[in-house]
Amino acid sequence: MKFSPVFFFLFVMLGANGLAQQPTNHVFVPSEASSSENYTSMTFNGIWCWFSDPRAVYFEGKHKRTYAGWIDNYGDVHIGYYDHETQAIASKVIYDNLEIDDHDNPSILIDDDGRLLVFFNTHLQDERPLFFCKSLAPESIQDWSPVKELFLNDEEKYRTARILKHTYTNPVRLSKEKAMYLFWRGVDVKPSFSVSKDNGESWSAGKILFQPEEKHDLKVPYTKVYSDGVSKIHFTFTDGHPAKETNNKLYYMYYEQGAFYKANGQKIKAVSQLPVLPSELDVVFASDSIKSWNWDIAQDAKGNPIITYAKFPDTKTHIYAYATFTNGQWKSYDIVEAGGWFPKTRENSEEPSPYYSGGIVIDHETPNTVYLSVKRNGVFEIEQWTTQNLGKSWKVQKITENSTKDNIRPFAIRDAKSGNPLQLLWLQSTNYIYFAHDTRGKTKEIDFKDRFHTSVKMTLKKPSLSTSLNKKNVLHLLRQITAQLLENPDHSISKQCWKFGMWYAGIEAFYEITNEARYKNELHNIQQYFGDTLEDVDEENTTIFDVIWSFNAKNNRKALQQLESLQLADFDGEEASLSFASQIRVIEQFENDIVTIETFKTSISKEINTFLKLLHSKHVGDTFQIRALMIYSIAAGIRNGIFDKKYIDDVKKSWKQLHSELLKNQLFKKLDTETSAAVLLAGKEIYSLLDD
Repeated sequence: MKFSPVFFFLFVMLGANGLAQQPTNHVFVPSEASSSENYTSMTFNGIWCWFSDPRAVYFEGKHKRTYAGWIDNYGDVHIGYYDHETQAIASKVIYDNLEIDDHDNPSILIDDDGRLLVFFNTHLQDERPLFFCKSLAPESIQDWSPVKELFLNDEEKYRTARILKHTYTNPVRLSKEKAMYLFWRGVDVKPSFSVSKDNGESWSAGKILFQPEEKHDLKVPYTKVYSDGVSKIHFTFTDGHPAKETNNKLYYMYYEQGAFYKANGQKIKAVSQLPVLPSELDVVFASDSIKSWNWDIAQDAKGNPIITYAKFPDTKTHIYAYATFTNGQWKSYDIVEAGGWFPKTRENSEEPSPYYSGGIVIDHETPNTVYLSVKRNGVFEIEQWTTQNLGKSWKVQKITENSTKDNIRPFAIRDAKSGNPLQLLWLQSTNYIYFAHDTRGKTKEIDFKDRFHTSVKMTLKKPSLSTSLNKKNVLHLLRQITAQLLENPDHSISKQCWKFGMWYAGIEAFYEITNEARYKNELHNIQQYFGDTLEDVDEENTTIFDVIWSFNAKNNRKALQQLESLQLADFDGEEASLSFASQIRVIEQFENDIVTIETFKTSISKEINTFLKLLHSKHVGDTFQIRALMIYSIAAGIRNGIFDKKYIDDVKKSWKQLHSELLKNQLFKKLDTETSAAVLLAGKEIYSLLDD
């Protein structure tokens, strides 16, 4: 894809305590940008905020893997990985039902033995601790130590505190001190920290790190942290939240060997003299009319700080800026106007989070590169911006383009050096109204089905699909269809409807092929949330098909009674392919519950010619669902001994044609829920019939 060089100029010159705010120009360079839907998802249900880091880390030992953490919209905390050698993706729930809030995502460190150290928190729950656990084996996410509760706020020292919550986690390791530091928002919502000298087994009492001036009410400073991993920790703070502060300044300091310093090396104070005050710090940005919010911090090759942040002349104007400390002074350049906030504001409502930009982060291994989310043609897209002159000018490569969903909150993977094909993760948003399910009166209540839903995307394109009939190609197609279903749930379908049950059955079929925990967890969450789909139903409006496809009919006494004396005549009244597929489903799911099961099987076996007629494409036109259901019906019938194995070639031939048609113009992406589910059911049967 080629782009003509186009220069854009920002003519905003802002005074900031004598720090000139410089305009920049940028030029687009050729890239292989694509819609975000064409990138592989590490998870189809995961989210994070930008104040707990590192969210993702590359580690090379026995394996070459990128590890990442997120929280899903059921409130489960996950750790996952992408294996660079096998291309496998795996994830593990390390805490179930924590809280439905995007502020709770985990942060990750990896110790000298390759074990993962994971920290996470709650946000809206009063006086909950921080949480900490370790992987039991190096480079593995399978087994974990019991989760420790870290009550690190020093209640004795700060006995007059009004708030004792623990929010956000930012762990760093300093090899020179043989210590691990953990930073969070703690006592009276102030930046706080604790130290461990034994790899997290014990922790010092928490101390407040930064104390802004407070005249009338508590201020809520926001902190970004970065360390070189040896001796130095960089910090950038704000006075508070931009929604609450008239002048929300941006500050900087660093820590080294027991003391805190300005960027020029001037000592501020020792650890024993904490907290630091705004008047003691470097001011990176200040304005009487424009607010700011910190997004990321890094260091250059000489150890000097680099900061990215957003500026807000008003709530609808979000400007990304890039600040460096060079030759003894701070310089800050406006990069681009980002396009305002990304949450989907509801009609007749005021936006509760107008300062939620798409986001701008630094590549910590190559800090002259930033990744940002900017609105293009009404959609937030991800771009890579690189400067060779400290931010004066930029070359831009688009990563996503012509997307149908917003792409937000990028994160540059820590320790992913140049040449690593996976440099970046970001969120692709299916829905984002508010950061939590519980709005606590800050905006109108949100129905559970309308809570946030994002997937975590990687800078790795989805594998190309082929029509050649083998297990690998079938698996690739089914995986993309499953991701499509899970990333785009159809909330208009009633949980009592057979379509909902078939959706579940299709996902379950794919899980049975892969045995991957991430699909099992999604099935578990569906069961947990929707409960008994047949409970309190209107029996007059519930069909036999709704009962048969319900994922929990086996546990419903009324449903089992309804199926006890089932006969073929009971399947009249629906389209033939659904009827046949439901007959096979009954045998698979309820064989031991039907009194007349042998008679039922015999009756079905005599219908093979009718099944085959529907299987043949000339009888079904372009109806993918009918063909998929018939492939499933005959193949599963063969597997269950109802139909002769001589029909295997018929179903393989029909699948090959269906597979080919689905790939034309990527029609598989346009299927409705029940058709996608039918393809998954059919695909599982074909997969089992194929040789390796």
